[in-house]
Amino acid sequence: MDTSSYNLCSTFSKDGLARIIQGTNQQNIDCLASKYQQKLQQQVSQTLGHSTVDGVQSADDYQRLAQFLASVNELGTEFTKKAAHIAMEQTAKSLWQTLVFGLFDQQMLERVERWMFTSISCMVKILQEDKWTADVEAGVDTTIVAKLQQHHETGTPVILTPFTAGDRQLQLGDDIDIQLFANDVCNSSSENISGFINHFAHGCQALSLMQALKYTTNAVTNAIGRVVHTMVHAQANQWETPVFEILQNIVGRAAATIDVFLHPDPGFGNHQTISHIANQQLLKEFSSLRTNELFSIIIDYPLSTFAIHDLRLCVNHLGILRQVARSLRLAVESRLLHPGATTNDVLLQYISSIRCLRLLDPTNTVLEIVAKPVRKYLRQRDDTVLCIVQDMVAEQDSELFEDLAAGAPIVDNDPEGVLYDEEYTDRLWEPLPVEAKTIYQTAQRRDADVLSLLVSIYDSKDVFVLEFERHLAQKLLACTQYDVAREIRQVEMMKLRFGSRALEKSEVMLKDLAESKRTDQHVIEVSEQRQWTMPLHSIVVSKQFWPSQQQTDKEPLTMPREMREVQEKYAGVYESIKPARKLVWRDTLGCVKLRIELADRTINIGVTPMQAAVLMAFEGRQKIELNELAELLECPEEAVVAKLRFWISQGVLREPVSGTFEPVERRHPDDDKADDDDGSREMEHIDDPEDADDDAANGATAATATRTDALRMHFNYIVGMLTNIGPLPLDRIHSMLGMFIPGDTTTLDELRSFLSLMVREDRLELSGGLYKLK
Repeated sequence: MDTSSYNLCSTFSKDGLARIIQGTNQQNIDCLASKYQQKLQQQVSQTLGHSTVDGVQSADDYQRLAQFLASVNELGTEFTKKAAHIAMEQTAKSLWQTLVFGLFDQQMLERVERWMFTSISCMVKILQEDKWTADVEAGVDTTIVAKLQQHHETGTPVILTPFTAGDRQLQLGDDIDIQLFANDVCNSSSENISGFINHFAHGCQALSLMQALKYTTNAVTNAIGRVVHTMVHAQANQWETPVFEILQNIVGRAAATIDVFLHPDPGFGNHQTISHIANQQLLKEFSSLRTNELFSIIIDYPLSTFAIHDLRLCVNHLGILRQVARSLRLAVESRLLHPGATTNDVLLQYISSIRCLRLLDPTNTVLEIVAKPVRKYLRQRDDTVLCIVQDMVAEQDSELFEDLAAGAPIVDNDPEGVLYDEEYTDRLWEPLPVEAKTIYQTAQRRDADVLSLLVSIYDSKDVFVLEFERHLAQKLLACTQYDVAREIRQVEMMKLRFGSRALEKSEVMLKDLAESKRTDQHVIEVSEQRQWTMPLHSIVVSKQFWPSQQQTDKEPLTMPREMREVQEKYAGVYESIKPARKLVWRDTLGCVKLRIELADRTINIGVTPMQAAVLMAFEGRQKIELNELAELLECPEEAVVAKLRFWISQGVLREPVSGTFEPVERRHPDDDKADDDDGSREMEHIDDPEDADDDAANGATAATATRTDALRMHFNYIVGMLTNIGPLPLDRIHSMLGMFIPGDTTTLDELRSFLSLMVREDRLELSGGLYKLK
């Protein structure tokens, strides 16, 4: 018996015996794995069977998942010990990892993500509200406190570091989980807060010990991303204070604390810590938010300066300067460069863009990418130079007046379109990107002020000088007291920026005013000696140095006899003083102060010479036909109609029959007295005070009605504009009416009211600030 047994064993080799033993062990380990797989399923049913995936509903649900993770970790320890007696330790651990992998299905991963999201949200709230007190710390496990203290001593900003006042004032979002669960935790006792921290720490440690982080990486990362998203988007449209560094501090400390709890294994997230992942997500979320808001941030500049600085921090970290530039350029093209935006709106946004984008990117690369379509669009608009010059010389509410008053002389672009800055000495200098050196024009002019950049839209600065000369001529011709102190100051500032040679004509124009003042005083003295009444004051201009008044050439006019006689007397005295010169009167320029005496009222008003000539033609007449008046003044009927409508709007004339006009000597009780828009007219010597009170009470209605009647004659012009050009904004319609109807005095408010009436009458449609035909 013994011999046979020995012989049986001797028939097997060592490898054969090993295979028999391995087969037996494999069966045993499979049975053990199957048994523990059932235990895991039972644990899932018992622990998580009553909780939902949609969200943490109560503290019990929160604790239940933490307890489940701890229970799974205990089962893992138990399985590994038993399996080690059957198979190799490494085999046992690998088999347990397989069981854990099967445990974390999609539903379980959603639970872990929701649990982690709520935990991080609560941690942030605990940090913000300074709930980590001595009582709370006393209730936290000593091992957890010891680990936090160890990281705190090494300089890692964890939960032990107190928040600043600015951190506590920051709004962290209104997510429902934070409101319901986090508020319950933070508003509860110190014992409950300690319990939450213990459950969170133990749950994180269980994930780490069971080596489940490699399966839950996405869940943890998504949870952190949701918290960061909630915190960042709570700062939307909050530009008055810096918020990025505060957010970075809050997120960094919360993430560092979670790092301590998790102890990520070397394979987690490709060796990226929770702190690194959270910081990258914060940079991306915050830069995305501010990039989308950048157009509005520029509108609110300088109130939004802090938002620009915050965005610059993100851009420098991520290197997304060109992406930001392209996004802003698309926003500018869709929201600004369209007919609904006035030229002043486009210029204001461009000026703010220059100042904002220089803060964001000192190399001017972003500015060049964004400015290119804006500059091209401004160059295509007819009134760009006019708007720039008007803002440049306006001493109040001006974006450019300071630039005009202080700055280096402006030079024209060189033939290659690039202006090099050889004396740039800014200590905050940063090198230009490679592409900026060969492509962009003003990137090489980082010291150029806003006015210089606006002038560089055009190839030559001469267009601005010419427009300034036209502006100066209008101001000087409207000057009735020869007071030109403001205009002298403007010319001197223009000389500093555009050069003395370019402003030679402007200096001659000022000298003409000074000479006209002296000459006028002499003429008045001679007239008094001859006992003449001289109500005329003149501005004598040097024709070759003043801009041509093209509009006046379209309005030929024969002045009334009384006005011609005064002109002849004035010219006679002037030619006696200056025999070598002869006056040529420009009857359509200047201002006439009239005193209109009617049966029941007296009106003092300042008007143009042509408006005065039209009214003076009614002296001694009861009514005049339109063609008769045009023939009398030797003026086109179209020009006469505009002046007649002016007097109708003032309540001085009326049109009882089409084409026939007559003075309004006495107003009907239902009539209203017209208001003068520019404040130059006065009502005096009203015979009956009671009538005056009635007229004042009913004034607006009749004035509005007469203006509306006058504007109805212009409606055909408006229809023609909208038919040929398409939808137009209010200011473009107003400016084009001035071109089509010389001498038109319609104000923007009057035109707006009339167009609103046309909309109500269903003849026009207003959409997006643009008027179009129905």
